[in-house]
Amino acid sequence: MEGYQEVNEISLLDLIFYCLKRWRRMFVCMAFLAVVAGIYKYQATITVNQEKKELQAQQTIAEPVEGETAVESETIVFEDPVFSAVTFAVIGMIGGICLCCLSFYMSYVTSGKLQNISNFQHKFGMPLLGVVRKSETKRRWFGFIDRWICRLEEGPYIRISRKEQIKMAAVNVQNVIHRSSKEKIKRVMLAGSVEGDDVIEICEQLAEEIKDVTFSPYRQIVFHAATLKKLEYYEGILFIEKKGKSYESLIRQEKDLAVSRDVKVLGIIVC
Repeated sequence: MEGYQEVNEISLLDLIFYCLKRWRRMFVCMAFLAVVAGIYKYQATITVNQEKKELQAQQTIAEPVEGETAVESETIVFEDPVFSAVTFAVIGMIGGICLCCLSFYMSYVTSGKLQNISNFQHKFGMPLLGVVRKSETKRRWFGFIDRWICRLEEGPYIRISRKEQIKMAAVNVQNVIHRSSKEKIKRVMLAGSVEGDDVIEICEQLAEEIKDVTFSPYRQIVFHAATLKKLEYYEGILFIEKKGKSYESLIRQEKDLAVSRDVKVLGIIVC
């Protein structure tokens, strides 16, 4: 069926890193449920032990009626409240991890945001010209754990500086522009569905690296009619979107808007 969109494939590895990056929330939820479960079981065990003590006291003072045979009472075993609390705390920790992973999975699947960029061209019908890693501007507690997770996810690519990643993306953009033999591309619109200082940084460095092309300021053609009208004055368009922030439906929509106006879609840079 024409226009039919395939069901999004879920990358298990990408989903695992999606959860690991939210380890702080997972730790808080795990600790909270562990404390609640431990306190509940500790108090419940003390209450049960108290009831057993009362029962034991009643059995001790009870005397057999004359003519009846004394019946040996059952041995009453008291539970260790600390051991029971620790056991339930461990169960609460496991339950917290499972609950967080379930909520992260639902968010990953149902958010509709750009998460997995593998097979990007097949999925969206335009080339992925570059991936620029986010710049960490604020310090966090136990930030070394975040850096360790990033090294696991990105591998050797993490050794490349953010500035060099933007330069590599600029080289790919320039190659696409010069490879277009049918018409000379002199004016390119930079567009997308999100904003931010990191996006502006990429736009400014692209303009510095590619001198023979005029780039527009960053535009949002899916939100502003006046901006969409300006698209007619450009020969090409380059999209800049954010992983985990941009919506896949808006990426497809802005691409269709450009194609319907005969503007060449150069590709996309994901940051």
